[in-house]
Amino acid sequence: MLPKPQPTTPLEAYRAIIDELASETSVGVSESLLLQSGIYSKALGEPAANEFARSLSPEQRGLLAKMLHSERIDAIHDVLAVLTWWVTCRDVALTFRGQEMSLELTSGEGFHGDFIGRCEGWEWPKGDAPAQA
Repeated sequence: MLPKPQPTTPLEAYRAIIDELASETSVGVSESLLLQSGIYSKALGEPAANEFARSLSPEQRGLLAKMLHSERIDAIHDVLAVLTWWVTCRDVALTFRGQEMSLELTSGEGFHGDFIGRCEGWEWPKGDAPAQA
């Protein structure tokens, strides 16, 4: 697999961050362990959770894995929503090589909207143009 090209502009960096969040969160460790091994965690401090997971049917473990996935996505969305609020209402900025990453060049829905969109297969607009609503 070829390495991804390094971003060279603030827009490319912003999109790379959102894309990495969307791809890195596609499947969580606990979800995978539930589905593949029938346990919640390999950590030593989780015997009760693992016992609970083992007591579930495969269908129940699948449902629990979906619930964990949803909570994972929701938590990341909520953090990005707070970050968007700070950027738009409190004059906080993210920069790339000293240049500000502008939210105006995205979907118009902020970090959290772009994250959810990318998780659901939304395509970035071509070039530097903002997305059309």
